[in-house]
Amino acid sequence: MIGFIRRIVTMRVATRLFLLFVLCAFVPLAAIAVLSFSQVQSLLLKQGEQRLGAAAKAYGMTLFERLQLASEVGAGLAEPMDHGKTGTVVQRIFSRVGVVGADGRWRSGAGDGTRPQIPSDARSRIAKGRPAVIVDTTGTNAILLGFPLSGSPGAFAVGEVRPEFLWGSPDELPTVIDVCVIEDGSHRVLHCPDASMRAPAARAIDSQTASALLSTGWESEGQRFRARVWPHFMREGFGTLDWIVVAAQSESYQLAPVKKFAALFVPIVVLALLLVAWLTARQSLDIVAPLEKLAVHARGIAVNNFESRLELRRDDEFGEVAVAFNQMSQRLGNQFDSLSAFSEIDRLILGAQDIEAIVRTVLLRLCNSIPAQVVSITLLNQDSADQARTFFVLPAAPQALSLERHAATVGDRALLDPDSRGSWLDVDGSRAVPFFLAHAEPYGVRAAYLQPIAWGGAVCGVLSLAYRDAARLTEEESQEARDLADRVAVAVASAWRDEQLYQQAHFDTLTGLPNRLLFKDRLEREIARSQREGATFALLFIDLDHFKHVNDSFGHSEGDKVLGESARRIAKCLRHSDTVARLSGDEFTVMLSRLHGPQEAWLLAETIIAALSQEFNLGEQRCFLSASIGIASFPADGASAEELLKSADTAMYRAKAAGRAQAIFFEEKMNREAVARVTLDRDLRAAIDRNELVLHYQPQIDVVTGRISGAEALIRWNHPKQGLVSPLRFIPLAEESGFIEQIGRWTIERACGQMKEWRAKGLDLSRVSVNVSPRQFRRPGLGDFIRATVESSGLPAECLEFEITEGLLLERGEAVEGLLLELDQSGHRIALDDFGTGFSSMSYLQRFPVHTIKIDRVFIEGIDRTSDSQAIVAAIIAMSHALGKTVIAEGVETAGQLALLTKLRCDEIQGFLISRALPPAEFERFFVERAVPAIS
Repeated sequence: MIGFIRRIVTMRVATRLFLLFVLCAFVPLAAIAVLSFSQVQSLLLKQGEQRLGAAAKAYGMTLFERLQLASEVGAGLAEPMDHGKTGTVVQRIFSRVGVVGADGRWRSGAGDGTRPQIPSDARSRIAKGRPAVIVDTTGTNAILLGFPLSGSPGAFAVGEVRPEFLWGSPDELPTVIDVCVIEDGSHRVLHCPDASMRAPAARAIDSQTASALLSTGWESEGQRFRARVWPHFMREGFGTLDWIVVAAQSESYQLAPVKKFAALFVPIVVLALLLVAWLTARQSLDIVAPLEKLAVHARGIAVNNFESRLELRRDDEFGEVAVAFNQMSQRLGNQFDSLSAFSEIDRLILGAQDIEAIVRTVLLRLCNSIPAQVVSITLLNQDSADQARTFFVLPAAPQALSLERHAATVGDRALLDPDSRGSWLDVDGSRAVPFFLAHAEPYGVRAAYLQPIAWGGAVCGVLSLAYRDAARLTEEESQEARDLADRVAVAVASAWRDEQLYQQAHFDTLTGLPNRLLFKDRLEREIARSQREGATFALLFIDLDHFKHVNDSFGHSEGDKVLGESARRIAKCLRHSDTVARLSGDEFTVMLSRLHGPQEAWLLAETIIAALSQEFNLGEQRCFLSASIGIASFPADGASAEELLKSADTAMYRAKAAGRAQAIFFEEKMNREAVARVTLDRDLRAAIDRNELVLHYQPQIDVVTGRISGAEALIRWNHPKQGLVSPLRFIPLAEESGFIEQIGRWTIERACGQMKEWRAKGLDLSRVSVNVSPRQFRRPGLGDFIRATVESSGLPAECLEFEITEGLLLERGEAVEGLLLELDQSGHRIALDDFGTGFSSMSYLQRFPVHTIKIDRVFIEGIDRTSDSQAIVAAIIAMSHALGKTVIAEGVETAGQLALLTKLRCDEIQGFLISRALPPAEFERFFVERAVPAIS
């Protein structure tokens, strides 16, 4: 049944027929049902209001009669109250009775309690011998009845009427009718058993209620209530405000009979509608079902589905239409089957960015139309024709596209004729399998059909159909292969053209560097990465100074050569992680990522300036240029690409205004620091030639004999403007710039020369120690240099000792170990400096030829104050002696330290207790004075 209805709904013509016939029956039946329900509902509501009005009137008359009865009972009372005679009647009507004397004062009586206030108009009415109803307004809404006493002139009684007597029991009311009594004028609710009706009943009362019954209603707790109001005139009979009786009943109760009516009427109407609908649907379906099938198959042809046939065996006009339609579908399928595949490939060529999608589509089409064991397409690389990539699929799994990369040999490429209309190649094992069929060899193929993919008279690939057995293609299959190869050629040419356009849009044609567009993109990416990782980077803005003179003097072609050479020089100065671009003209930018500090950017900028300041060779002519560089750092000098470029450009113009051929930071403070550092580096490079570097010598004393056993050569820089510069300032700078190697060689030469002078004067100094930096030690040729220097000075090798750090031993490089062994075999001594502050290990003391252990001053400072330092020093001395090493304590400054070191059997000491590092002449005098031991 559900399927039947679904078919009717999905067919538009059947739906229209169905709705037409159903509406013819539905509209009259619906109109009858609506009118019937409306009339029944109206009648029930009118009857309900009549019942409510009768109930309200009857309840109001009952209240009046009960008040009259209470006044008559009270009028028969005499003073004093006779409880014996009247107690039963009075107590059934009144909950309490009090007496007010002629003087207006209360006197005790039956049921004494709280004495209410009696209004003056009520007193006047009672004095005239008429009863009065008084509503207690203290919050209880109690009903009081005042009446005169027959035997006591001037006195009257006041009784509180019992609620159960006055209002009666709820069971006395009609079924499902709620009654409330409200005082007119004040709208005070005097009685309302259902608390939820108090507020809506009070709001429904109008202060101008007429004597006739009034209909009203309200919403309460989601239900609709209908009510009738009956005003009861109390002023004439009892001298108080009128009472309004409200009788209410839920509308759902009044309309309950409608449900019974609907239970009988609705099924009849529904049954009639269903019968009409069923007959109509059957007839509509019989007429429209053939049209539906015809529409479905027509839509299939619209989406190129020609496989299905219209199965409709009828002997009427619909049967004839089905036969004609099937014949037309078959003819169209044969004509458009191949055209649809080509159309899809053409759309991919026009819209796809990835050639892999086009290749996948072509291979899938070949798998469906030509029965080959392996179908593949090989494409040569655009930049290097000796490299190729092959895409191939197997008919058993045409969706699984595989890719192989391989070298394209010249001999194999010669097999592909760009003008060929396809050829067969036998793979019988007599020759090597060509590279474009290497992927098919594991599948046991014996023959392959090759269709070159050519564009512009050059081969850019090949389409291959490989077979295990001998096979031949029909002319239609060969033509399809050629057409597909042509389309792949178009796709390849389009991809190459897109790549060329990308290069032209993002790279400078003259220098091959990224242009402004690509550089800004990379700059924005670097900003995003740095923000994410909390890193910093720098931007260099480079402008060639006076480049216009080159174009004016040598011509623009030579100027282009200078720009190309400048780009190459800048690129050579950078790291792999940096990016250089040409913005325009003679302006270049460099992005320096992952910097350890701003000084690194400064040094790279200075390196670029130095490279660009070298001579440019323009054939037979020469020219010299310089460059001004502005440096901006992220995020200090800008949070966006535009801000950074602007800051760097501003700094570049500052460099030009300051004299050109220099680099300036956008931030002045960093600029001053960098200038000072570079100035110091520049002066340091000239210090050797100017004889500004000198060696001071700190004596090393034998603890037992007190004699000077050696001296450590310490370099000093006597700057012409800054005076004596501490090694702590210029040694790290020399390490960073690489100039430490020249300083190290100078130190060795100068120490040997000084040692030679002292020996010539008769100073019997055993050795001089020279510090060697790790960078210098790792450089090849250091051993040859030391050997040549020592031999030229005529000194024995044991006179020269080399101090190295623990970090150098940790590297354990073959070159480091080999050089240490070479120095040891030559007779030189090796001292391990600052022992204990690094990765101290006894294992490398045993492995490497180390002769002397120098205990760092940090342990010596606390040796006479803390037991921990003393224990560490004692352990170092004991282990060193056990390994046969000499121990020297550095930084000895007090006699207490010396005493403890003597006790711990330390071999030698050096420090301010003995002497500071002395110039050569002062050291010579100190050595002569110490010829006699003086240590105590």
